[in-house]
Amino acid sequence: RILLKLMKMSHVKGPDLESSRPRFRSGTSVLQLLVEYLHNNGDATALVEGQTGKTASFADILQQSTTAAAGLQSAGVTAGDYVVLCCDKSILAYSLLLGVMFTGATAVLNPTPHADIIDELTQGHNVKAVFCSNVYMDSVKKSVSRISPPPLLASVDTEDPVLKPILTSHGKFSLYRVNDIYKHTAAILFSSGTTGVPKGIEITDVAVQLSGINFDYPFKSFLVASPFFWYSAIFTFVSACYNKYPIIMNNIPEVKENLRLTAKYQIEGWFISTGSMSRYTNEPDLNQFDLSSVARVFVAGENTISSVAEDFLAKVMKGRLKLEGLYGITEGGPITTLDYNDAGAKLGACGRPNPGVEIKVIDDAGNIVPVGEMGEVWIKTPAATTGYWGRPDLNKRLFDHQGFFNSGDVGFVDDEGYIYLRGRAGDLINYRGKKFSAAELEDILQTHPAVQEAAVVSKPHPSDTHHPIAFVVRKLGADVTEEDILAFFNDKVEDYKRLRGGVRFLDVLPRTIIGKVVRKTLRDYSLQ
Repeated sequence: RILLKLMKMSHVKGPDLESSRPRFRSGTSVLQLLVEYLHNNGDATALVEGQTGKTASFADILQQSTTAAAGLQSAGVTAGDYVVLCCDKSILAYSLLLGVMFTGATAVLNPTPHADIIDELTQGHNVKAVFCSNVYMDSVKKSVSRISPPPLLASVDTEDPVLKPILTSHGKFSLYRVNDIYKHTAAILFSSGTTGVPKGIEITDVAVQLSGINFDYPFKSFLVASPFFWYSAIFTFVSACYNKYPIIMNNIPEVKENLRLTAKYQIEGWFISTGSMSRYTNEPDLNQFDLSSVARVFVAGENTISSVAEDFLAKVMKGRLKLEGLYGITEGGPITTLDYNDAGAKLGACGRPNPGVEIKVIDDAGNIVPVGEMGEVWIKTPAATTGYWGRPDLNKRLFDHQGFFNSGDVGFVDDEGYIYLRGRAGDLINYRGKKFSAAELEDILQTHPAVQEAAVVSKPHPSDTHHPIAFVVRKLGADVTEEDILAFFNDKVEDYKRLRGGVRFLDVLPRTIIGKVVRKTLRDYSLQ
């Protein structure tokens, strides 16, 4: 792996893209590539619905998606239009996603928790159609009623009278010809919205292609539990098309259901968030499920807490595996990869830059920091978003003059070029001008024998700027007090990192649908 180090500064670069990723085709649209791979993979299983047991082959997906594209084209959907998908994962949902993209229109993957504000998220854009799961229909109807002109609205149900003619179209399918894969917007995904209304993020044709190529593994099967509107649900599907393996879809966000499906389908590959690891470790029925088929576990989403990861590997994976860290961001796709051979020695790292990716870590003044020093992570990648959807005010601040975009993450680079994340820039704690990450404090708290989970946030202080405050979930049956935690913790850190905001106990930490801690909620708690 080629690694560029500049004066031992935190500026690293992955290998050349075209020479190290021979399947990358810089002159070919991902739309054409997906049609080719779906056709070539034929009758091999592509998708399995975990809850219903329904399956579809790659040939089935090709037939359904191209028919849907023909039906959409007959209904007037074309390049420049937007089609909203507000649904859970299913065979039909993925077929519709491809069908929309094949027309040249842009697929807008609306977050299902925000089904009631589709009109707000798409304001000012030409929405031709909205497809949603039945469970979200009431909220979607109210929202879509505020869109003018009114788009076509249908449920993701083969018997829906509006959708049925699209899925049974006998029209001629014509694959859209993409002129510039670096500028064509194939999809819109959204930010988490933890600080306000979610922002639409433009995903280019080349970004979709690279997402599948950079997640390049020949699994026998892979479990996808993340929501349909998350990037991971997209790039794992594209990877499955490239590498001819089946995706097992789970729409029930419960640990036990993931375990059940893994045992039932003998699943080989997992994605897991740092935040969900302790829930697996503490699952009472863990040992009832045979997980021996799992060969690779990828961790992403937040900085990895070493003690939590070690506990997960020992208790859930029985010491058989190593965690493979990844770093991905909606604005840039999969950014780094951690080689399996390095995973044991580099626990907590999320890897080195992928081919074609360049990373620098800078301080508040915009200077690249020395290796090992924490700063803001800026990224340059051919898979970068072209901007936030309809937000030119934000786009001006997104890129610097060298083409790097601000990830909003804080981390550091070690002397071998590995990237370590330490949270979001907005989550840094500032005590009298000294900034530090909550992650290092959480790592210490997690080693207390009575602590199941812990999260640290900043609490405003009139003269010190911030005081760190810890929110702790006790282990079942544990009897531990705030004084116990403070005595354990404060002797292990420098004076300025002490928990001056105190400790509060919760039954559960507030989390997003994929397990990330919602720190804004905790900051609100700290003020109560």
